[in-house]
Amino acid sequence: LGHCHHPIALISPLKMDLLTHIFDKNPQTLLNYQRIKCNDPNLRCVVVTIAKNQRSKKSICAAADIAQLGREIGRNTALTDLLLDDVNCLDHGDVVLACHMFSLLCAGINSNRSIEELTISNFSHNQWKIGYCLGPFLANSPNLRSVCVMTGGGYTKSADHMRLLVEPLLERNAPLEELCFIESGVDDDMVVALVDVFLKNPRLVPIKLQIAACEFGIVGCKAIATLLKSPNCPMETLDIPDNFIEDDGAVCLANALKKNGVLKEICLAGNRMTSNGWKVFDKKSKCHVSRQH
Repeated sequence: LGHCHHPIALISPLKMDLLTHIFDKNPQTLLNYQRIKCNDPNLRCVVVTIAKNQRSKKSICAAADIAQLGREIGRNTALTDLLLDDVNCLDHGDVVLACHMFSLLCAGINSNRSIEELTISNFSHNQWKIGYCLGPFLANSPNLRSVCVMTGGGYTKSADHMRLLVEPLLERNAPLEELCFIESGVDDDMVVALVDVFLKNPRLVPIKLQIAACEFGIVGCKAIATLLKSPNCPMETLDIPDNFIEDDGAVCLANALKKNGVLKEICLAGNRMTSNGWKVFDKKSKCHVSRQH
């Protein structure tokens, strides 16, 4: 955000001083919610973070405030970047209430058609509800080109949660340019679920798929290899560093690359491969295999 050249709003329905250190180098980009609404036509990036009671660590936001935020975002046709950060604190300790509050926020966001990049950060149980709550946005936003889900480990998750997130993408007329999962706890079963969804329509596979610092190994590699070998798979970059990939996973991926002429780069840095694992990749391949982050 410090490198963003567009006006940014850090939005909370409460008076807040959270995250202001992010803007220390460029304080002019910080527009306080008390002075400007996020439906301002000059805004390009909105960061929604729900301020907490610093003692209880729980939100004291009213449902009406959350719903109003969603409506303002939905009506702003100038926005290009939206970050939903730490919204899991909406729960007041109640998971059902958290999902209800998040649904109120998303109900307004779903009407926006200008956003190009969506990032969901620091979620817990809410994180994998976004497919359900943001389904219409994910499916119908014509300019959306990037979705990133990050930092959400340490909670109950399943392959079904992955399907909730990615199945709305099958309704799109065009693929995303990139789909990223970073430190979000994606395991083997979730990778299999992700691949199953995209095999239904390989045309909608993102140009770049990133699953970084997650928890998948050989089973996930086999699923990804199946995707890479599928006809007309459009993926050009596969960024899967810092997972549990060992030499057997490397063999699966290397064999898949022999049948794929589209992928240009695969990053395997920080995995559990030995020198034997790195040797299986064909040095003459058009796909660059990176050991560096």
